[in-house]
Parts: sequence; C-alpha cells; structure tokens
Amino acid sequence: MVQARNSYGLSAMSNEVTIICATVPSTPAVPTTMNLLDKVVFDWDEPASNGLPITSYTVLIRGADNQYYE
Repeated sequence: MVQARNSYGLSAMSNEVTIICATVPSTPAVPTTMNLLDKVVFDWDEPASNGLPITSYTVLIRGADNQYYE
C-alpha cells in the first residue's frame, strides 16, 4: 500500500497490490530412459518453477545423423 504525505498531512492508504516475483525455472535433472517394446519412456524430476507453474517441456532427441529432433 502507498500513502502520500505533504505539509498538510497524510493521505488515505491506497489499495493493496499483489505482484508475482518470478524467474526462469531451474534446469531439469538429466532424464532417465527405459525401452518399452517399441517405445522409449523418458522420466525426470520436475525442476523448481521459481514463482510460476511450468507449462511445458521440450524434449530433444539426437538422431544417428547427430541432428536434434523435437
């Protein structure tokens, strides 16, 4: 809240304001992988969100050609 002051006195207090102080999320830990028939299952621990929920992840897979694929 904010209150102004001059030589005549103090104003009424302003309304309360809520702000979100957030930063980028922490780096995820290295994922673990498991082969399951014709699939590969990835698992990792959720990193610290640092103030706001994490809304998505991007998983990159390096192919035999050394190119990364999403």
